[in-house]
Amino acid sequence: MRKNNNWSNSSFWLDEDFTSSGNSIFDDLGSSKPKGRDLLKLAGYRRAIANFVNIVTAQNIPVQFSGNDSYTNGKMVNISAKLNDNEFDPAVGLALHEGSHIKLTDFDVLTSLEGWVRDHEIYIMDLAKKHGASVATLPDIPDKYWALGYVLPKLKDLINIIEDRRIDNFIYKTAPGYRGYYESLYNKYFNSKIVDKGLISDEYTEANWESYMFRICNITNKNTRLDVLDLDQIWNMIDLKDIARLKNTFEVRDLAFEVFKFIEEQIPSLELDKDKEEEEEEDGDGKDDGGSGDCEGEKGEPISGDEEGDGKDDGSKADGDEAEKGSGTKDKPLSSKQLGQLDKAIKKQNEFLNGDVKKKKLSKSDLKSLNAMEESGIEMKEVEFELQSEYTDNVYDKKQNVYIIKNVTQNLIDSNQFPEMFSAHNGAKFANSDSIKEGLILGKMLGKKLKIRAEEKDLKFNRLRSGKIDSRMIASCGYGNESIFEKIECFSYNPGILHISIDNSGSMSGGRLRQAMKTTAAIAKACSMIDNMEVVVSARSADNVGHSREYIPVIAIIYDSRKDHLSKLINIMPQVNACGTTPEGLCFSALMDEIVNASRGKDSYFINMCDGMPYFNGYRGESAMRHTKLQVGKMRKEGIKILSYFIGSDRGGSDWEKSNFQKMYGKDSEFVNTNNLISLARTMNDKFLETV
Repeated sequence: MRKNNNWSNSSFWLDEDFTSSGNSIFDDLGSSKPKGRDLLKLAGYRRAIANFVNIVTAQNIPVQFSGNDSYTNGKMVNISAKLNDNEFDPAVGLALHEGSHIKLTDFDVLTSLEGWVRDHEIYIMDLAKKHGASVATLPDIPDKYWALGYVLPKLKDLINIIEDRRIDNFIYKTAPGYRGYYESLYNKYFNSKIVDKGLISDEYTEANWESYMFRICNITNKNTRLDVLDLDQIWNMIDLKDIARLKNTFEVRDLAFEVFKFIEEQIPSLELDKDKEEEEEEDGDGKDDGGSGDCEGEKGEPISGDEEGDGKDDGSKADGDEAEKGSGTKDKPLSSKQLGQLDKAIKKQNEFLNGDVKKKKLSKSDLKSLNAMEESGIEMKEVEFELQSEYTDNVYDKKQNVYIIKNVTQNLIDSNQFPEMFSAHNGAKFANSDSIKEGLILGKMLGKKLKIRAEEKDLKFNRLRSGKIDSRMIASCGYGNESIFEKIECFSYNPGILHISIDNSGSMSGGRLRQAMKTTAAIAKACSMIDNMEVVVSARSADNVGHSREYIPVIAIIYDSRKDHLSKLINIMPQVNACGTTPEGLCFSALMDEIVNASRGKDSYFINMCDGMPYFNGYRGESAMRHTKLQVGKMRKEGIKILSYFIGSDRGGSDWEKSNFQKMYGKDSEFVNTNNLISLARTMNDKFLETV
């Protein structure tokens, strides 16, 4: 069995095909492999990571994929497009880490650092003199400016190291459920085998900045050695057990400067290095070890320290809470290959500290498609249903994913991620547009006939014992009649919402689809003339999403009067094609929450337009009809009133088709000619006046 340690924290919410082949489903982005579903999943995982970041930081921090735009420090989180099983959890951890920086780090500290260091002019000048900068290095540059160039990058690194520990500790304490992602992050960048070997070895034990930065950067590693370079004192100065005492980045800066000064006390001056070189030349050694502690920070042999075999170079425990000096046997010296590996590991750590982690970018076209899908609010829902065997009485529980496009946009259509369901350039578009124009004209007349939904009624109640005196009853007062009062109450309809769902299966192509579009446009226009009636229009079918070669049920909301102008329906609906199969009940089930939630506190109506039998792969026959009928029943139980128009051929459809249609929709089945204004108005008004 293949190990998946680096995505174990996410396995509970990732679906099975995330690593279905043992590789990332995103590995082949940009290749010839169909990639549409990959992009859809990528968009979904971005939303998940964004939610994680927002939960942890309690801020709405933008999370985006790395593209051609540069990373804006302190404003947004960039994530890599490479999210396979080896990269996903560390990617989440990195996003949380960067988000925490945005929440907790004062980036002004770094931008103003040069000016702050300049204020320590005496120390800076003394440092320049210590290293003989004006004499031996850059004689034409003033000492102070040389020293600034020497101090600033090292001080920034120290600030980054300590600040990382401060903000990570905050998350550990405030959001312990996310610790696993941080552990994956640090396992990737800091807890590698080659780093462990480097820490145990005598590499990077000489008193220069390169050694100190490697050792301090990995000071929490269980193999760290506090017996070299006076690291035990630096450990005590940083005091990770009480890192929370540092309340802000300014306090981190001050501590980092104290650590910097301590390190400088341990690093020999340039003059001492020169004396040592002269001494070695006099001895006839001829060996050039590159010096130590020079202004370039080059690695060389140690000037002083423990001799080999002193028994003090074993790793010490430092897991973020405590570190103790240990003793033991020395690890073997690193080979040239291992030294190369260690150099690469250190480079990766430095990139992490400097916020320069390499992230796989998306192409402009993929970013455009992803943005279109994000804009459209695409979600995937899992629908459960029962499937009966064709040959036995056995019934099987099945699951099917359904895509819901909550807001179809022109950008989404142009992205061609739904290649069969939408088309911006096809012959049918013009015919569809003509049908919609006819529908709008029809809708103006229909709206006048649906005025009943907008009317207010006065209801008069008389012969009451209290209220306003009914003048017609005064004469009967002398005969002992006390019920001479009346009351008038004004009655108006509740706000209403009407959801129109169009079957866009292949069998609806041509005249049937144009008829459905015409009717939909008419109803939408009519309802726009009623002040208290909202309209949502959706199309349903199955498509090979993103050219994936696998057809998946799709529900596309193409118009929502709560936020869209009627012009959107006019522009978008003609670009909807008849394609694929008829996943009737599957789509109804996936859409159920959307319809029910929109119905709260309103009179709710669901109008269905289709041409008959449901069908999608194994979803067919009596099983599919029962499932569809079940979903319709669930809507009714929620108080939703249903109208189901049968869109037949010019001859109206066969008796068999009508019979099956009635099995699914029962009393709500309508076989009227939807082009007939009177019939259409009658069925809708009947439904408007119907009581639950």
